[in-house]
Amino acid sequence: MDETDLAIIDRLTEDARTSFRQIAKELSISPDTVVNRYTTLREQGVIRGSTVVIDPKKIGYQAMAVFMIDASPANVIADESNSAAPSQILEKLIRMPSIIVATKTIGDHDILAIGVARDFEHLICLRDIIMRIPGIKDLEVSFWVKRTEICPKYLVI
Repeated sequence: MDETDLAIIDRLTEDARTSFRQIAKELSISPDTVVNRYTTLREQGVIRGSTVVIDPKKIGYQAMAVFMIDASPANVIADESNSAAPSQILEKLIRMPSIIVATKTIGDHDILAIGVARDFEHLICLRDIIMRIPGIKDLEVSFWVKRTEICPKYLVI
């Protein structure tokens, strides 16, 4: 990747709806160059997609929550024979409609998940559903109700 690729990525990260023609104009290159670079970045897996950023409160979610999850010791070290390995736990978490992101971590907890909750009762329900996932030993929940900014530009997954 060179500076042109990084500039294209930066512009699309700022606004994924920016036209290739506009990016080309801003970078003083041809639209075909932008298209070709974009295509290559997609094929290489550098750009995996684009997204719409939604205000959770406007679609009925009043709070965001962080779930700090501990897996049982047998599930921390993944192997093919272990059906509840962290990858299996992560797969179940990311398929939950209210979970925005989930990842394995190193530190005080094995897995961290960020989600949205409609209200306190929904938060408790999410906690209970997560606790029923095989291999989860314990979890801590923190949530916030004030305005929260999550910007895909800073969420490199």
